[in-house]
Formats: sequence, C-alpha cells, structure tokens
Amino acid sequence: MTLRDLLLLGHIAVFGVWLGTDIATFILSRRVLDRGIDLPSRRSLAGAMTSIEVIARLCLPTMLALGVALSVNMGGIDMPRWVIGWVFVPTVLWLWLIWTVHRSAGDSELSSRLGYADLAVRTVVCVALWVVSLVSLIGGTGPIFADYLSFKVLLFAVIMTSGIAIRLELRPFAAAFTDLMAQGSSDERESRLGSTLRRAQPLVGVIWFCLIGASLLAVMKAVPWQ
Repeated sequence: MTLRDLLLLGHIAVFGVWLGTDIATFILSRRVLDRGIDLPSRRSLAGAMTSIEVIARLCLPTMLALGVALSVNMGGIDMPRWVIGWVFVPTVLWLWLIWTVHRSAGDSELSSRLGYADLAVRTVVCVALWVVSLVSLIGGTGPIFADYLSFKVLLFAVIMTSGIAIRLELRPFAAAFTDLMAQGSSDERESRLGSTLRRAQPLVGVIWFCLIGASLLAVMKAVPWQ
C-alpha cells in the first residue's frame, strides 16, 4: 500500500466518521428538546450529544490535513512533497486544543479562553481557504491546479464558515440548558432552549450538503490528474 493509498483511505474514513457523528449529534439534539422526556434523561442525552459532537470537531482539522497531504502527493497543489509530513504538525496541535476545550468544560474560565483560541484558529484557516480557493478558480494560476479541487476547498470554506456561525448561534445554549435543569421545565425556558438549537439547524444542513458535494466531486474525478 502506497502513501497515496493510505492518505486516500484515511480521507474517506474521516469523511464517514464526520458525517456520521454530525447526524448522530443532530438526532440527539432533537431528543434534548423533547419535553416528553424527563429532565435527568435529557441531561444524559445532552452529555452524550456533547461527547459525540467533539468527534466531529476533531474530524475537521484531520480531514483538512489529509486532504492537503493527498492533494500535494497527487500534484494538485503547488507545494513540494516533503511538506506532506509537516502538514500534520500544526494539525496535531489543533486537535490537542479542541480536545482540551472539550475536557475543560467544567472550568468555565479556562474553557472560554481555549475556546476563543480555537475560534481564532478556525477563523484564520477559514479565511485562508476562501482566498486560496477563489484565487485559484478566478485567476487560474494556482496555488491549486485542478478546478474540481478548488471547488472542494471552496466547499470546505463554506463548511468552516457554517461551523463558526453555529458556534456563535449556540452560545446561549449552555446557560439556557443549565437554567432548565436547575429550575425545571416551563414554556419560557423550553422556548429559549429550543430557539438556540433551531437557529443552528439550517447551518447543519449546509454542512451536510457541502460534505456530500465534496465527496461527489472526488468520485467524479477519481482518476488522478496529470
């Protein structure tokens, strides 16, 4: 098995895990909003949702690193092949940051600081993806040489933009859920909790659409370019 085979296999596997955990998170979020379920069970469902959702967060930088490495290996990006190994160094640091944010959820101050750091990293990477993809598509001079790959990067930029927007929309969720658990169910509390998740749901659909679209582009261009 060649390096290209390993990168491609990893890329496909991470895609499956990402989409699967995103769907599972969505299903659990609907259960958390179900007033017919008792509050202790909804608390357990929220914990499970958070544990599964972090897997999707980890998939994003992993997918990006594997995609860049695979594209460089196949000659689709104007970068020397020795860069492939170094792509994963900042990726590991980013994964560590995401996992630490998840693990420090009980420490609101630390979690908040690390969360802002993660958001800053995502914003910088997101802007870079928008610029690189649009320059490659409009200018036609690289750094990405294949149009279909430029479109994939553009879709990934949309995914990251949607993810950042979801994070901003869900900021009131923790406080609303804590209030619900402490004070009990009421129309006002349930409405406040539900509105935060419902505003984010269309953006989740955008992410799924872009993930599936990117995979279809890859299938249509399965034969490596020359």
